[in-house]
Amino acid sequence: MRWSEAAITSDDVGTAPTIKNHSVTYHRGLLYCFGGYDGRRNHQTLLIYSLKEQRWLTPGGGRHGAEFTVGGSAPPGRNGHTATLATCRSSRQRRRLIEASIRDNMMAQPHNPNIERVPEFMERDLMRRGGNMNIGNNMIVDDSRNNNEGGNAQGGDDHRPNPNDIDAEMAEEVNIMDSNEDDDDEDAQIIIIGGWLGSGPLAAHDMWVLDISGGLERLRWFQPPSRGTNPGPCNMHSSDFIPSRGEVYVFRGGNGREYLNDLHALDVESYVWRQVETNGEAPQQRANHSSAVLEWNGTSELFVFGGWNGSERLNDIHVLDTSTSTWSTPRVTGVKPHPRAGMTLTALRGRLYLFGGSGTSSKCFDDLQILDRAEMCWLDVNDEDAKSTAARCDNAIDNRDIHQWGSAYSGQDGMGGDDDQQGGECRGGNSRSIKFADWRSQENHQVGSALACTSANPNDEDMVPSVFVTGKPPGKRAGHTSTAVGKHIYVFGGSCGTDYLNDFFVLDTDPPPLMKVTEPASPQLYARRLQHFYNDEEFSDVTFMVEGRRVYGHKLVLSTVSDCFRAMFMTGFRESGAGCTEIEIPHTTYDIFVAMMEYIYTGKAPEIDVFSTEPGHGLDRAIALLELADQFFLYNLKQSCEQLLQPAVNAETYTFLLNVAQKTNASQLESYCRYFERNMNELMD
Repeated sequence: MRWSEAAITSDDVGTAPTIKNHSVTYHRGLLYCFGGYDGRRNHQTLLIYSLKEQRWLTPGGGRHGAEFTVGGSAPPGRNGHTATLATCRSSRQRRRLIEASIRDNMMAQPHNPNIERVPEFMERDLMRRGGNMNIGNNMIVDDSRNNNEGGNAQGGDDHRPNPNDIDAEMAEEVNIMDSNEDDDDEDAQIIIIGGWLGSGPLAAHDMWVLDISGGLERLRWFQPPSRGTNPGPCNMHSSDFIPSRGEVYVFRGGNGREYLNDLHALDVESYVWRQVETNGEAPQQRANHSSAVLEWNGTSELFVFGGWNGSERLNDIHVLDTSTSTWSTPRVTGVKPHPRAGMTLTALRGRLYLFGGSGTSSKCFDDLQILDRAEMCWLDVNDEDAKSTAARCDNAIDNRDIHQWGSAYSGQDGMGGDDDQQGGECRGGNSRSIKFADWRSQENHQVGSALACTSANPNDEDMVPSVFVTGKPPGKRAGHTSTAVGKHIYVFGGSCGTDYLNDFFVLDTDPPPLMKVTEPASPQLYARRLQHFYNDEEFSDVTFMVEGRRVYGHKLVLSTVSDCFRAMFMTGFRESGAGCTEIEIPHTTYDIFVAMMEYIYTGKAPEIDVFSTEPGHGLDRAIALLELADQFFLYNLKQSCEQLLQPAVNAETYTFLLNVAQKTNASQLESYCRYFERNMNELMD
C-alpha cells in the first residue's frame, strides 16, 4: 500500500477550507464536500473536487469554464452530520413525493427561479417515457401514460466498491466509466441527515437531498416530505446505504442531551422512516463513532466501531447482519486499535480501513488500522522501513564494493543477495571441506537461518498477517473524512487540537508492483561463491607445491587478482607450459602460502597477534605474509599486514621494521616508522 498527497493544480491550492466534521461523498469521478466547522462557523457551501481535472471546483462558473451551479435551497450550515450516497431506479411513488415537495416550495416562493427547476431524474424519466413536464399555476403535471412502477434498488455508498469507481492515477478511466453508466435507469442522490446547526439545545433532525443524477449541470437541493418514525435530533451519528434493502441505516449518536444507540432505516425511494427492531446485544450508547458496510456471503454487514459514551472512548466492534437484523460481537484477533472517537472507517474489498481519531486527553492519532473480514483480525500494519529492517540480511550485499569479497565470511559483516530466495549469508570462517555440489544446500541453510530471526513464532495461537505501507501518511487528526474511490481512499481535512486542516491524501490499497532488480549480479555471485573453490581440487587447473604439500588453485581467479600470477601463467613463462601441472613455490612456508590463498578466495583479513610468542606466529608470521603479499602484488593484503604491524613499532623494533617496509615496498609502514623515529621521545613518555 502507498500513501501520497492528492494531486491539486497549483492555482487551486488553498481553495478548500480548513474544516472538520464535514462530509465527502463520491460519485462518477467527483467528490462532493458539504458542511463542516472551521473553528468559528459552520459551512454551507457545496465544494466539489474533480478527480479527472485534479482540482477543486467552485459554484457559479469560473475561469476554468467547467464549474457548477446548484438549484434549490441549500441546507443550513452544519457539522457532525452524515452524507450518504444512495442510488435507485426511478419509481412513480418517488416522483410523486418529489413533485409534492417542489410544488410546496413553489407555492412558498413562487418567484424563485431556482425552485422552478425540477430534479434531473424526473425530466429524464419523463422524456424516456414519452411524457411532458408542464409547470403552470404552481402545478407539475406528468402526461406520461406508462404505468410501469420502476424497479429494485441498486448501487452502493462511498464505503463499498462501486462499478463507477476510477483510478485517480489514470484520468482517462473517468471517461470510460462514464460511458458505461446507464443514465436512463439510475437516480443518484446524496442524503444529508442531522448534524449540529450551532444554535438551540438539540441537534438537527432534518433531512435534505442533493440530486446528482444529472451531473454538474443539473445539481439540485430539495427537502422531500418524509413519513414514519424518524430518528429525531442526531449529531455525530453514522449513516450507511444498504443496497440490498434500498435503505439508509442510521445508527444514532447524540441528540444534544444524551447518547443513544437506536437504529433507524430510511427507504430511499419513498422516504419512509422505520425503526429497526434488532436481535442480539446492541452496541452501548455512543456518539462520534464510525461505521461501514461490507458485503459478505450474500448479505450486507453493518460494522460499528469505537466512539464516545459520555465517560470514556471505546474500541469495541459490533456487526449487524442486515438480513436478519441481528447484532453480534465477533471475536477479532490481532492487536486492537487504541480507544478513540472521530476516526473514519472505510470498507473496501473485504477490509475495513480505520484511520486517525482522537484518544484520551484529546490525543490525535495518525495510524492506519486494517480489519480483514475473511480472517476477522486486525492486521499488523508496518511502514516500508520495517520491511527493510526485516530483510536486512538479504540486502546487505547491495551496498558493498565487490573487492571486499570476504567480509561476509569473517563474522563481522553480512553479505548476501537482495531477495528472500537468496537470503543473507551471515556466517564466518573457512570452508575448506565445502565442495561444489554443496553451494545450493549451504545457501538454503543460510537463508533459513537469516529468516528465522524475523519469522513469527509458530507456537503463537494467532498468526496475524502483515501489511506494509510506504509513502508519507497524513498527519494526526480527527473529524476528517475517508472516501473510497476504486482501490483508493481519499482522506481530507479534520483537526488536531486547534489546528484545522484542508490537506488531501490518498491511500492506494493495491499499488502496482514495483519492478526492481533484486537477484544478485554475476560479480555478487562470484563474491558469494568463490570461497567454495578455496583449495578445492575439483575444477582446479593449477597446483602449487609448498614444502612438499599441494595447494589447489584456478588460473582465472589468481590472474584476476594478481598481476604476478597473470604473468606466471602467460605464454613464455616456464609455469605456463602445458606439461607443467605443478608449480614449486620456494622461500615460504605452507602455512603462510595457504593463508594468502585463503585471503584471495574469501577476502578474509589475516588475524595475527603480533605480540604472540608462540613459534610460527606473532611478528614473524605477519612479516612473512607481508613479504608474500608484496611478491604476488596483492596490495590490499599488504595494507592489511601493515595495519597489523603498526602496534608492534616501538623503540626496539622500529629500525628493523623500517628495513622490512623498505624491502617490501610497504610505504605506509615505512611512513609510520619514520614518524615514530621523529617523535620517539614524546611517544615513549
